[in-house]
Amino acid sequence: MKRPSPRPAPGDRKSGITHRNNVLVPAAIFLLAVALRVLFVFFLRETPFFLEHFSDTKLYMQLVSQINGDGIGHAYFMSPLYPYIIAVIEKVTGSPELWGRFLQSVFGGLTALITYFIGKRGFGSATGIVAGAVVALYVPFIYYDGLLLTESLFTLLLSAQLLALLSAMEKKDIRYWAAAGVLLGLAAITRASILLFLPAFLVSLLFLQKEYRPNRSHIAVYTILAFLTLLPTTWHNAAEEKVFIPVTTSFGYNLYAGNNAEATGLYSMPASVDLASDFNGSRWIERNTGREMNSAEASAWWRDAALEWMTGHPGDAAILYMKKLLLFFHPGEIDQLGLSMRFFKQEYGAIPGIPAAAFPVLFVLSVIGLLIALRERNTGWIIPAYLFVYVFSTALFFISGRLRLPIMPLLILYAAHTLVVLVQRFRNGSVASLRNPAAAGTIIALCVMFLLQPEVRQGFEQEYIKLGQVAFKSADYPESERLFRASLSEQESVDAMVNLGNALAAQNRSEEAAAQYRRAIAKDSTAALAWFNFGNLRMQTGSPQYAYGYWKKAIACDPYLSDARRNFGLLLMQAGRLPEAEAELMEYLKLEPDASRRSEISRDLEKIGQILRQEGK
Repeated sequence: MKRPSPRPAPGDRKSGITHRNNVLVPAAIFLLAVALRVLFVFFLRETPFFLEHFSDTKLYMQLVSQINGDGIGHAYFMSPLYPYIIAVIEKVTGSPELWGRFLQSVFGGLTALITYFIGKRGFGSATGIVAGAVVALYVPFIYYDGLLLTESLFTLLLSAQLLALLSAMEKKDIRYWAAAGVLLGLAAITRASILLFLPAFLVSLLFLQKEYRPNRSHIAVYTILAFLTLLPTTWHNAAEEKVFIPVTTSFGYNLYAGNNAEATGLYSMPASVDLASDFNGSRWIERNTGREMNSAEASAWWRDAALEWMTGHPGDAAILYMKKLLLFFHPGEIDQLGLSMRFFKQEYGAIPGIPAAAFPVLFVLSVIGLLIALRERNTGWIIPAYLFVYVFSTALFFISGRLRLPIMPLLILYAAHTLVVLVQRFRNGSVASLRNPAAAGTIIALCVMFLLQPEVRQGFEQEYIKLGQVAFKSADYPESERLFRASLSEQESVDAMVNLGNALAAQNRSEEAAAQYRRAIAKDSTAALAWFNFGNLRMQTGSPQYAYGYWKKAIACDPYLSDARRNFGLLLMQAGRLPEAEAELMEYLKLEPDASRRSEISRDLEKIGQILRQEGK
């Protein structure tokens, strides 16, 4: 692979951008991006999404509480760098919801700034300005920089690592290689799959002519520092569970979520797997196999289950993989978390900026820009390699719209290059050169790809449930009822039925609530929460004999449902069945993480113990 000499980048000398703007232009891009994101944070403060934690955000905030409490007492499942940053913010400010988002606004500004510098380095000032401005204005970036998720940090680290690596290849300075290695390691601690870029990069170096290959010592520094950055997470996992796992134990879980008999290309796990209470699915595995597992064993179980399906159905697995590659470039938003931008726009108004609907146009322009860059030989192979590795490694797992955000700055970079080239050729009067059969064929092929996209149903059932739970928490039961009914109108789910039953029970509409619990149980007889809440209703309406049976059934469906253990144990205590009550309440103490709730039951257990000792039992 010969490293070609770069041609002059279009739009550089004739763009009107002078050296006087070397500070003003990047500063303007950075400030524009930060300002838009800070404005969105203040807008977000007026919505329930600001203080309430849902889906992955809830998992990260649980980790933050553990970090600032007794520490994380198990191997990492969620990528740990982000929750440690938020934990520091909580420790210093006491308000991670506000200051964490302000920090992410700065992350977004830095990403726009780095995109400008990458564009200027590879294509010229005009392309850098357009790319940086589009990143600053692109609504999906603004939206996700306002959510407490890893996307903002990971996109910044990925962009910074790329800039450092490009600088290292060009300047042959060991400091840039060291920075690139550390940034790659930090990016891996944020999302481990990016480590797949390292072997791809190292192998590709073998195809460069000798005079263009980097110094071996520089490559060694880059590689060693990338892995040294992983030492803290590796050490933690080994210390907590005696396993060798460099970053997280989520590989097997995520592989299964995208590769199983029910997989559609999106996140697909059994409905009863709840990461909020069962962070790696190990309890689900135990219920279904009778085997207790640590985090590494659970990851291996999910991995083996995924590989068993893939090897047993190679044709289906190959078709599914191709489907995921298509879905990665889906023209619409594919939401995984129940926090979609479309729902936010519907309920609270549009976010100013370049909308998500512009993605198909940006993608078509980016492919044309990539082809132009390759033909003009004014950029190297590292950016295309990044794109290739990221897309194909993501498709190994499952697809979500937010997962393509980290490479959107690179796609926007090529799209900006296309726009600059078009303007340049119109100015030069060389419009005839635009009549390129290859470019026309590329556009047609991409349009066909969009037309062939698999149908993706994206309703708002999860969003309505989340808002309903917020209303229920604030004791606005009529509003929670409305929202849970709205969820059911989108799609009938056991979750919505149980929540609606709870909202009706809180309004003393017992028979209507009972009807919803029965409806949920008819849909899924193993729905532990439906049995549990039905038991609560029967207890409240003076039928403890029914509550006894329903809570017992809830525990049979989910032995780890701590509140069911608690209520069942207290009922047995009231009935004078003290040995059984003691056993249930002891199980509750093992499951309940809240110290204040454990202390209440500990007092009850002391009373039971005193009585049993007096009776000589």
